[in-house]
Amino acid sequence: MNLSNVTSILADSGMSLYEKGISAGKVILTGFVVVFAVLLLLILIIKLYSTIVQKAQQSGKKKKEKVKIKEEIPSVSAPAAAPVVSTPSVQSAQDGVTDEVVAVISAAVATMYGSSGKARIKSIKKSDAGRSAWANAGILDNTRPF
Repeated sequence: MNLSNVTSILADSGMSLYEKGISAGKVILTGFVVVFAVLLLLILIIKLYSTIVQKAQQSGKKKKEKVKIKEEIPSVSAPAAAPVVSTPSVQSAQDGVTDEVVAVISAAVATMYGSSGKARIKSIKKSDAGRSAWANAGILDNTRPF
């Protein structure tokens, strides 16, 4: 079908220019309504999915917190245990970590794990001069999905 056939069909339909404009307006308006209705439906589906994922992540965090609380309660009532350290003085001299820092890290590990003796410190060394811990936390927070 070429352009002359289309114009002849429209001319033969017996519609005035006003009627043609009205029917074209109806088609355009119907197209806009359909497009925006589908967009709103997609937005609703995405929001619903987002809330489901957030609730699932929050329930997972609450379960982890409950487990941590249950683990911490017995360790508070247990007597203070000696820090578990395996010859850090040789490594501390090499890596520039002082004995006080080794003592604080050992005390923190002993406090977290109690007197179970399962925790062992194998090495302590300074981190690289790359990103700070705050920068790494920000990157992890901003790249976590939903």
